[in-house]
Amino acid sequence: MARVLVVITPAEGHVNPSLGLVTQLANNGEEVIYVCTEEYRSRIEQTGAQLMTYPFPQDAFSHDPVLKPQEYKHAYQFIYMMVGGIIRRVIPEVLRVIENQKFDYLIFDSLMGWGGTILAEKLGIPAVCSIASFAFVDPLGAGEGMNEKETDTDTKELYEATMKITHELAQEFQVSIPAIEEIPAHAGRLKLVYTSRYFQPQAEKLDPSFIFTGPSIIPRQDAPTFSFELLHERHPHTVYIAMGTILNKNLDFYQLCFEALGDLPLNVVLSSGKYTDMEPLADQIPSNFIVRPYIAQLEMLQHTDVFITHAGMNSTSEALYYNVPLVMIPLTSDQPLVANRVQELGAGITLNKHNLSATDLREALSEVLSNPSYKQQACLIGESLRQSGGYKRAAEMIMSHMASVHGNISNTKLITK
Repeated sequence: MARVLVVITPAEGHVNPSLGLVTQLANNGEEVIYVCTEEYRSRIEQTGAQLMTYPFPQDAFSHDPVLKPQEYKHAYQFIYMMVGGIIRRVIPEVLRVIENQKFDYLIFDSLMGWGGTILAEKLGIPAVCSIASFAFVDPLGAGEGMNEKETDTDTKELYEATMKITHELAQEFQVSIPAIEEIPAHAGRLKLVYTSRYFQPQAEKLDPSFIFTGPSIIPRQDAPTFSFELLHERHPHTVYIAMGTILNKNLDFYQLCFEALGDLPLNVVLSSGKYTDMEPLADQIPSNFIVRPYIAQLEMLQHTDVFITHAGMNSTSEALYYNVPLVMIPLTSDQPLVANRVQELGAGITLNKHNLSATDLREALSEVLSNPSYKQQACLIGESLRQSGGYKRAAEMIMSHMASVHGNISNTKLITK
């Protein structure tokens, strides 16, 4: 069987979608070498893959000024983050830890962009791009255009800073210099998208190399236990609140949730995050709230009527997979895009984080709970996700494609001899 190199950005929303695929590849007999950080050792090793690590600050996406998510108002901001925050830091480390090793093919994270192309070229192997969000027809922030002759001073400086790093990396690795719009492009022989063609915006603009397999739903072995029976004893409806793993430390938001939902006859389960100190709010938690630092989200969603979320792609996909409608408060990055798509398809309501009030949150939740159309539309998207095949289909398609590629290469060698 083949020897596979998997290189994924060390972030929850990128590692987690890859776990089902890696598990299936290993079960199918592939030898999988997964290069990531120590933080993800437990869950990666449970897939059957061998982990190789490199140094990278834990929780960097919350604190690092380059990596910290933001609302990208121009495509160059996103591209600079990719080049300066990820490609420059990760790709040299990956090449260092796998030095002198040989692989048959590569699976790399789309957030690495051109970095994945560098790896594939240096190793001389075909590649698959793992896309944990929607496939971007245009880069984040591209609504402002991609004109290299931009006269705005800040934009021009950003372009120059990005291309300076790009030139340095191209020289270091002896590869050709890409145009700035090529850096974030989805490269690879296959592009694996963890959603359905129905849910993907502008799917008609994507070529056949984009494979839609739906979210990678696989139980988290490290998740704590939770008494779901307790929910049914308290109230008939349950609302689940989770704002992701990067920007979940906003105590003011949690206080607003207490004010908005504290006197309603429903269960409210709040996942506050393992790095969030809830002690300042301990005496303010309403009696209908259950607050935990970490909850088994896949299990929780199967007992949830409405999900209040930041609209991260992973969380949104998992909710819709289980037919759960959403109240969304997008914060950064691709979250506004995801929230807009959910609202466009009628499966949720989007709220503006900048002027959010307790009344807004309460009214949005009441609307989604009481109007059956949101549940119906969530079921429609959920069915499209479940019918897409999941990680088993993804593994099958990758292995079949790579067997064909290597067969063609072998035949070519025979002919040339």
